[in-house]
Amino acid sequence: MRPNRNRLNRTAFTLVELLVVIAIIGILIGLLLPGVQAAREAARRMSCSNNMKQLGLAMHMYNDVHRSLPPTVLGISAGKNQGQPVHVAGLTAWVALLPYHESAALYEQFDFSSSPTTPENEAASKKTPPVHLCPSMSLPDSGGTPNGYSSYALSTGTKKYRNQVHNGVIVDSMNVFRMERVNAGVDASQSWISSVDIDDVAAADGTSHTFLAGEFGVQRRDTSMLPFPYPGSGGESAGMWAVSYPYHSTASVFGKFNAKHISLFDIPSYESFRSPHTGGVQFVLSDGSVRLLNESVDATILQRLAARNDGEVINQEPW
Repeated sequence: MRPNRNRLNRTAFTLVELLVVIAIIGILIGLLLPGVQAAREAARRMSCSNNMKQLGLAMHMYNDVHRSLPPTVLGISAGKNQGQPVHVAGLTAWVALLPYHESAALYEQFDFSSSPTTPENEAASKKTPPVHLCPSMSLPDSGGTPNGYSSYALSTGTKKYRNQVHNGVIVDSMNVFRMERVNAGVDASQSWISSVDIDDVAAADGTSHTFLAGEFGVQRRDTSMLPFPYPGSGGESAGMWAVSYPYHSTASVFGKFNAKHISLFDIPSYESFRSPHTGGVQFVLSDGSVRLLNESVDATILQRLAARNDGEVINQEPW
């Protein structure tokens, strides 16, 4: 008996059928992939938020022990702390918080009586604690320079330029959340200083309406006008967690909010908060909570949240 040729022909896909199957698979992937990517990004954002909550909790624990928030630069005396020894400045408030988020061993590796550029401190500075890195942030090429990046920065309020130290003396404020310049009618007396504690905030604008820190993601600067190569990866920059050099460990709300690509000389935006996520920037507030501010948030609201005691309570919801 001869085999049925029609039956044999049906055991394999035709070219048209195969193309249809491939097309269907492609369509399904196209439909499912954005959802998978969105779910992954949501998980990364949640992880980032948890990091910030840990840092906020560490600040509260530090405040409970020392009755003040840590200074931006360790070893500088100011306010209530004038009776304490003065050491060489350079390491940041983030370093002071290490014992309060299970990083006491790393804290012990720092020499607070020496410059941050000593081999001992430089080696410790490169060991970024996991709590300082957002999983959505791609780190820039360090260009051969010492790294120790952080995805977060302390809030210095509404000021334009970062704090600086000259010959060991505080110049125009060197302490946590103290602004150097004023914007939107906010008086300089409303800025943060090292002697401020959480109770001061609660008695002023309220802990749920005042920034402690925020996201400080990678930013790209246009270096095309320079006649020489820019250090690092094509002008990319990010925050540093351990070294207090200007533009590293603090940020403000003076420049363009959430600017991820700026001109070379746009210094205010270079030091402003920005996020590796889409849609806005996350902040840890003085009550320890974490809030996402839409990148289209009203500038006045942003300014008021950065000032600790301007007397302007933010009632508008959502921010």
